[in-house]
Amino acid sequence: FLFLFFSFIIMYSKSEAAEIRKNFWMAFDTYSRKHLGPKRKWILYNTGIKDFVMKFEINRQFARVMIAFENKDENKRFDNFLKLKEYELLYIDILGEDWIWDEHFTNDSGKIVCALYKQIDNVNIYRKNDWGIIFEFFALNMLKLEQTFEEVKPFIEDYIKQN
Repeated sequence: FLFLFFSFIIMYSKSEAAEIRKNFWMAFDTYSRKHLGPKRKWILYNTGIKDFVMKFEINRQFARVMIAFENKDENKRFDNFLKLKEYELLYIDILGEDWIWDEHFTNDSGKIVCALYKQIDNVNIYRKNDWGIIFEFFALNMLKLEQTFEEVKPFIEDYIKQN
């Protein structure tokens, strides 16, 4: 029984794992060109709003697309998130209902943030057969997230300036 269990676990050295991750992101960049065009890039950290980021996250268990407020001040972070949540119906209209609003999300570096995200489970960055599913999930959902963000961005910016 243990042999069967361990035969399915593939271990990589640090350098092998880093090379796989690098290849994943390079392949995703190539895939992204058909959705973004040759010159445009994903917004991600360049949202134009301080402490407000969009992210792709991937590991051995899941892939996630998210938008998050990462301000260290819990009150500011929560207030800005509530302002974003005022546009929940617009987000649902564009994104669909299967996104999660989480005021106390622990991100991959252990910080508490406020986040809106969607994820798929049982995908693995180290399983190349999963890459197509992950690429499609990332591209389609980030495009929708960016589209919605562009619509609400002026309202979020005004709110932050006033507070």
